[in-house]
Amino acid sequence: MKKKVLASALTFVLASGSAMAAVTTGQLTFNWQAVVPTAPVTSTAWAFVDGLDIPFVPGTEQLNIARTATGIKAVSLKPYDFFIVPVDTTGTITNGTPVKRDTTKPLLATKVFLGSMPVSNGLVGNKQLELSTAKDAVDGQIAINVNGKPLKVGSTAATSIGSATDHEEHIVIDMNASIPNADVKDGASLSFVAPVIFAVDI
Repeated sequence: MKKKVLASALTFVLASGSAMAAVTTGQLTFNWQAVVPTAPVTSTAWAFVDGLDIPFVPGTEQLNIARTATGIKAVSLKPYDFFIVPVDTTGTITNGTPVKRDTTKPLLATKVFLGSMPVSNGLVGNKQLELSTAKDAVDGQIAINVNGKPLKVGSTAATSIGSATDHEEHIVIDMNASIPNADVKDGASLSFVAPVIFAVDI
């Protein structure tokens, strides 16, 4: 009798499952991207460091992409945030180890500029965006900003940071790009690369 009851119950469950609504499917596409970090290029007199004075090496930051009336807006989710400091030349700069600051030397002048135009990847036809002269890009443009100021290409168009008495410079770099619908496809994986050069006088 127990066997019969169990068999009936199982039959009921199977019949109940087949009576449910038809299954439909949906799809999401997930993307992971990384760039092997390159060692920063500096002199022995100064260094890029994080808030703990450990040498700073930029990784890949995420983008927030939102639709606009004419296309999409790509904005860095968080800025690159680091410092430039004078270092004691008797020490060595070692990744993962705090640098020894030279507190007697000010940074007399710090200038920042782009070594070349930013490179856009993932756009239709390998489209390259124009560089914005304002901190907020409009359609077809990309803006790379340092401390809220748009960067330009070349040393003659460098942006000055801080003053001649500073013993550290706090650097915040962010980017945004505005891309019209014709230049981007749904599901595209986008990335932007920009070489930023720092000229430091100590």
